[in-house]
Amino acid sequence: MPHPSRIDQELAAAKQALADGNEGKARVCARRAVATAAEAWWANRGEPQKPTDAMGYLRRIQGQATFPLSVKQAAERLTTAVTRRHDAPFTTDPISDASLIISHLAADTSSEGPAAGNAPGQVVALESGAAKNAGNHHALIILIMGVSGAGKTTIGRRLAEVLGWRFLEGDDFHPTANVDKMRSGHPLTDADRRPWLERLHAAIVDQVRMNQPAVMACSVLKTEYRSIVEEGCAPFLRLVYLKGTADLFHERLAGRRDHFMRPELLDSQLAILEEPADAQVIDAALPPDEIVRQIRSRLAV
Repeated sequence: MPHPSRIDQELAAAKQALADGNEGKARVCARRAVATAAEAWWANRGEPQKPTDAMGYLRRIQGQATFPLSVKQAAERLTTAVTRRHDAPFTTDPISDASLIISHLAADTSSEGPAAGNAPGQVVALESGAAKNAGNHHALIILIMGVSGAGKTTIGRRLAEVLGWRFLEGDDFHPTANVDKMRSGHPLTDADRRPWLERLHAAIVDQVRMNQPAVMACSVLKTEYRSIVEEGCAPFLRLVYLKGTADLFHERLAGRRDHFMRPELLDSQLAILEEPADAQVIDAALPPDEIVRQIRSRLAV
């Protein structure tokens, strides 16, 4: 059995390598982290893995019929070498891909039978911080959603400041190409949003793994988007939806300066908005302090 901190150690090494500009080493460490989690996952199901290296595990993940497409695509990207960086589907962020896969493995505790050497019903725990703490009291992540102009950043920052928690600005996770596209007045497609959503998910996974509470502000307008961002972390998330009228949002955006989100893009956001059924819904027109008060009261934070 690998050391309990092996996954976290490999991800930390990947982050350091990426910070040092060594993409090759970062990918190797990210692959090893996934391999450690995958080995435990298959052992839980009573199916000891045959591969002897990380690439073998990644190929097995790609072929796993029950895994969601996002997980299999992340595994595919991780198998692409730095020397083929111009080939699809290469990504310069292997840590996000590794975190997405590990989070899914940690959340999927289904088993087709007891693992060898374990009593019926007993499983081998995945060795990541997120998995180890899944059944224990854990820090919350408050996700504040809504269209542009709803006040997500204003409320998120104020709430995080009051609580003494970390604040994560969803806009900061957009790839440069997305920012340029919105700045030029063109709405994003679902394909454009995919890497952004995966980065948001990876950031949430990191907070859960570190057991550190946070407030995140991001639009996540469709149910599909929220599913990607929340995957494997739903028990630790609380969703707050800032709801308001189109007139209110247009008025706010008209007075906004130096932001890449053009006011004319609001209509495209309203058109795809799928209001959540499982969120705390709060009137976006209320004063910020009242909104913060209501969030704290409803979520008991």
